[in-house]
Amino acid sequence: MNCRRFEGKVVFVTGSARGIGRAIALEFAKEGALMALGDKDFDELERTLKEVRKYSGKSRAYELDVTKEDMVKEVVKEIIEDFGAIDVLVNNAGVSTMNWFWELTEEEWNFNMNVNAKGAWLVSKYVAPEMMKRKKGKIVNVASMAAKLGAPLLAHYSASKFAVLGLTQAMAKELAEYGINVNAVCPGFVKTSMQDREVVWEAKLRGIDDPEKVRQEYIDMTPLGRLCTPEDVAKVVKFLASSDANFMTGQALNVTGGVCVH
Repeated sequence: MNCRRFEGKVVFVTGSARGIGRAIALEFAKEGALMALGDKDFDELERTLKEVRKYSGKSRAYELDVTKEDMVKEVVKEIIEDFGAIDVLVNNAGVSTMNWFWELTEEEWNFNMNVNAKGAWLVSKYVAPEMMKRKKGKIVNVASMAAKLGAPLLAHYSASKFAVLGLTQAMAKELAEYGINVNAVCPGFVKTSMQDREVVWEAKLRGIDDPEKVRQEYIDMTPLGRLCTPEDVAKVVKFLASSDANFMTGQALNVTGGVCVH
């Protein structure tokens, strides 16, 4: 297999300062991609950029809040000016909070919906027309296992990620005639800083004395017997963005270790 499949390709990853987004950025960079990294936390993003540049020296970082249309429009314009094109878009920016659905605040609902669903739509809205002009491109949306299995304490998050799958399917059909593939990945229990926060929240909400007991429950629920890693997800994203997936569009691939099988 060619280990430089993305040589010279421009790959734009949102939410790439840490976690899954950081792993995605590094995976593509190692295969020769020119990385356009976007994140709201620019200080942390610059640390990721430093790592990415070990493999892809011309990569760049852009401060980006995916919920702000004017900012999204401007950043996409800057990336096109800097690199000339966007070959691959990975809508990875995402957030979570936890609560019983009947205790959710409107602020919590809007926060999850705005970043997870609206953000993916807004960035795609401005990237897709550039791909349409060139009649080629790959878009990969990072959804979640919670996009297929409604998750307790995550009603708002699940709703936002179900929306991402609906968006993926609709975009795939609209963009097919332009030679653009649109797919999604659905990670399971991923060991990230987000999970570190979630096990604490869940333990508190469920009255469990030790958050690590919650994490062990995640492992016990996973047939393959371990947590998902950011790298597990990144490799599937990379597959969907490669020519190996040229005849796949509108799909949502599970990376759950067997927890979700549909």
